[in-house]
Amino acid sequence: MALQEKQETAAEAAAATNGSQGYVRLAPVFPRQLRDHWLEGHAAEVAELALDLGRALGLSSPALLELELAARLHDVGKRAMPASILSKPGPLSEVEWSVMRRHPEWGSEMLADVSGLEDVADAVHAHHERWDGSGYPLGIEGESIPLASRIIAVCDAFSAMTTDRPYRSPRPAVDALGELQRGAGSQFDPAIVGVFVASTESAAA
Repeated sequence: MALQEKQETAAEAAAATNGSQGYVRLAPVFPRQLRDHWLEGHAAEVAELALDLGRALGLSSPALLELELAARLHDVGKRAMPASILSKPGPLSEVEWSVMRRHPEWGSEMLADVSGLEDVADAVHAHHERWDGSGYPLGIEGESIPLASRIIAVCDAFSAMTTDRPYRSPRPAVDALGELQRGAGSQFDPAIVGVFVASTESAAA
């Protein structure tokens, strides 16, 4: 079975069961370094948030599967980084930030080795682009940024703000939502932020 057919079959199965694990059906085609990354806590949380947001935005089943794969693998490029940078308890130096900013490119290169996942690789490559064009590594803006990347950017930021990190304590969800709203139109796609905030507040009510 071709990879595209595997993607569609997995997406249809996931949609039929209202599940969020269509990616499991594709596990055999991935190198180990990618498979291992799927189950890491932050990646799993971003994928769950992204799927909920994708459903709220009305994405099709194949698009949801692509989004899930990209969300689960958005930070896989960090596996190429020194642990001293990833676990540093204080601010990164300029040199360390220059290394950190390479992870979207490295992750995209890892995914590009898997035939048929070009769109997923593109989404991973662009997940740190900003709506106003000031992001990295490509400096693209607005709707030139893949939709999956724009969704992941919002969910990644929310997860990062509300979970414990080596350099700070987690922030309350209401504060994180406020930060997303302040970044709407500059860092984030404002329409996506609006749907995310409305969905999150509705779920908490």
